[in-house]
Amino acid sequence: MSEQKPTLEWFGATTFRLKANGVTLFLDSWLERPSPLKSYLSIDQVDECDYILISHAHFDHLPGTDRLAKKTGAIVIGNGEAITVMREAGVPEAQLIPVAGGERIPLFTKAQRDEATKAAVTGSTAGPRGPPQPDENDARLVIHAWPSLHCLGLPVDHRDIPETIDTATVYEGALSKYSCTLDLTRALTYGFGSLIKAPQLPPWMTEDMKSFIGYMKDREQNRYSFYDGGQILYNILIGKKTLLWNGHLGGYEGIMRDIEPRPDVAVLGIAGRGNLNGRPFDGSAAEFAVKEVQWLGEPSKIVWCLHDEGAINPKFIKTEAATEQVEAETKSKVFTLDHGRVWDIFS
Repeated sequence: MSEQKPTLEWFGATTFRLKANGVTLFLDSWLERPSPLKSYLSIDQVDECDYILISHAHFDHLPGTDRLAKKTGAIVIGNGEAITVMREAGVPEAQLIPVAGGERIPLFTKAQRDEATKAAVTGSTAGPRGPPQPDENDARLVIHAWPSLHCLGLPVDHRDIPETIDTATVYEGALSKYSCTLDLTRALTYGFGSLIKAPQLPPWMTEDMKSFIGYMKDREQNRYSFYDGGQILYNILIGKKTLLWNGHLGGYEGIMRDIEPRPDVAVLGIAGRGNLNGRPFDGSAAEFAVKEVQWLGEPSKIVWCLHDEGAINPKFIKTEAATEQVEAETKSKVFTLDHGRVWDIFS
């Protein structure tokens, strides 16, 4: 195997392409986005993909996975809801791996998997244990899946959410003493769900919002669920180094404190309000990020995601406060990625 420097490319929101040890992975797959959002890579431009890791099943994370998997033969790894949506979209069962957190999965190149299917690799098995697999000792990468949490909405009526929010802004309290991710599921199901079914859109709706609703309506082309299915955090072992990806500003303190191996680099969602152990975090996103970075053992490098232009309010996230506080209160350094530019992860 020729030496390959692990690289990461960002295509907006939480969608990345990771290349390492001959394996190509997509982290989420929201490549083709509703206008007026810019798309930086089309599915037609992707010729190679071995695996697709899905953080959760929402509209800005899952769409495109079915088409990408069918085109490239990639294995899709995600929570049960995401896998169900992919199964209904016609992705073959042999390309689907459901996870809930706690799984450890060796990853291989497509060529290795094809050889195993032809029974050319020692240790290949079939039958009740699943599709033929290469010898686990030949794994190029390993992923550990962990339960995590979606961020929470702001403690204001959705109609009052501003276009831009600042990671320095402190939020306290909640609209309900039971505020949790169920609120997001209900908001999508009964809010956007009703708009999708409406024969006419309200006259007050802006053109970009109308475009977004049109995108949401086309559920044959854009496969997603109103239910996130349970956020998954992935720790990706690349030789002796580790890249962690948590696509939202949420998680369980105990899990993040105990994750082994400790990540060298962490890609972290920075939008919304922190969701700590299933409850709204009282404080700013910047304060939550500092705690998250500390719990993860202060990785040497931090990369924010989910902070660029979104489809609905808040459309923009000001990350300066989070960056300043993390760099002031931890040993970690924050790196800013440009869309579509290759980043050498560990150098």
